[in-house]
Amino acid sequence: MTANADVQIADLRRRLLDGYQLLQALVGIRLRRVTDPESRRHMTWLSDVTAAMTLLNRRISEEGPVDFAAYLGDAAGFWRRSVEDRGVRIEVRAAKASVADTHALPLAIIVHELVSNAVRHAFPDGRRGSIAIACSLASGGVSLVVRDSGVGAEELTPGDGLSLVEGLVEHLGGQMSIETAPGAGVGVRVRLPLSGDAVH
Repeated sequence: MTANADVQIADLRRRLLDGYQLLQALVGIRLRRVTDPESRRHMTWLSDVTAAMTLLNRRISEEGPVDFAAYLGDAAGFWRRSVEDRGVRIEVRAAKASVADTHALPLAIIVHELVSNAVRHAFPDGRRGSIAIACSLASGGVSLVVRDSGVGAEELTPGDGLSLVEGLVEHLGGQMSIETAPGAGVGVRVRLPLSGDAVH
């Protein structure tokens, strides 16, 4: 690759990152004037997903795959700020895992949705607890577990967030399982197959 092409790619990635940041700012500005709860919920979701994409884009380089464990470390800071006044801990356990950016983006959105669900629903009425994220590579695939120590449920009815995760997992040819019980929190396990050129 020529030096000129390297400069062009770096410039394109910078513009893409700037675009994500601008979109997040625009949504934030609109949110100040939105009072309808349902509209606020959807716009807050858009803002959060854009933040996740921005964080991932900072890890993407023209040189190859994304270190997804490093991305999770970056994202943990975002999630911790969102719960810092609620007594909820965010824990990440992930070995270095290089994933092609074509797979890293949907995986980042899956993680974001699962953590966001736990933040919103697992700890009502000032309940304290923790959310643990574990990610590892094995046998040509990636295993992701997001588990909270929250209120749990007898049975979990998929809302917008879980439905989106289920759709992405199905689209990527993966599998998903959910464990929950009253008072025992919720654990979601996702396994995605990754092609040989998508993971190292």
